[in-house]
Amino acid sequence: MDEQTQSSISLAKWVLLVGIILVGTSSYGQSLELGGFVGVSNYNGELQDTRFDAQNARPAYGIFSRINFSKNVALRTQYFTSEITGTDHISPGAQSNRNLNFRTSLQEFGVQLELTLVAFGGTKKTPRAKSYIFGGVSGLYFNPQAQYNGDWVDLQPLGTEGQGMSGYDKKYSRYAIVCPLGMGFKVNVSKVASLGLELGIRKTYTDYLDDVSSFYPDLEQLKRIDPLASTLSYREPEVTGVYGNPTGLERGNPANKDIYFFAGVTVSFYLCRF
Repeated sequence: MDEQTQSSISLAKWVLLVGIILVGTSSYGQSLELGGFVGVSNYNGELQDTRFDAQNARPAYGIFSRINFSKNVALRTQYFTSEITGTDHISPGAQSNRNLNFRTSLQEFGVQLELTLVAFGGTKKTPRAKSYIFGGVSGLYFNPQAQYNGDWVDLQPLGTEGQGMSGYDKKYSRYAIVCPLGMGFKVNVSKVASLGLELGIRKTYTDYLDDVSSFYPDLEQLKRIDPLASTLSYREPEVTGVYGNPTGLERGNPANKDIYFFAGVTVSFYLCRF
């Protein structure tokens, strides 16, 4: 287990510990909510080097439960799902001749701590509206695919950067730890319902959401193992018509991990107050 994964697991333990402490120490203003999220997702990585590209925005959905320990602190468990995508041809600044593309579904389940910045109106226990920041930890499942000859092909089993071959790293996991960070605004529109806006960034500890990270492998060796893997590793000839030998040349940037975003509207209902 690498150092970054260990630090993420440690963060998860701290979030859960704080939640347990809050459950034991909060004595008023507590409530339980159940809600949903509708919005958009976007991503930043080797196949999209801008922070937001409207062409790559995709619908995003989620459900969550929230325990309000007081007007200032809440703990939320959540499930989010969406798709992210990127293409060299439409990403400004990307290597268009590299000719790579991908899509992947995102299945994220996690927990986050919400801290109120400013509360407005209402009562001492239950403000009418509030702004908040949040942070937490989630588990993510992803499965990058590339479009080839009209079909979508799973990339992780192919080892497009030599993963699994002798002298190369093992194949990356399609499970990852991510850290949600962001801010939101919430308004109680009635005694039983609230509406909100939320923007969150997901810091990941993988560089393979798009299957692109490091260097071109030995393509001749890869071709002997799987010709399709070699083809989807090095797609520049489809654009240029020139078949070079990029072995060892940079295919991505392993120093920068992939990140993705969710932004949208939340609707929640109070199940009980205690």
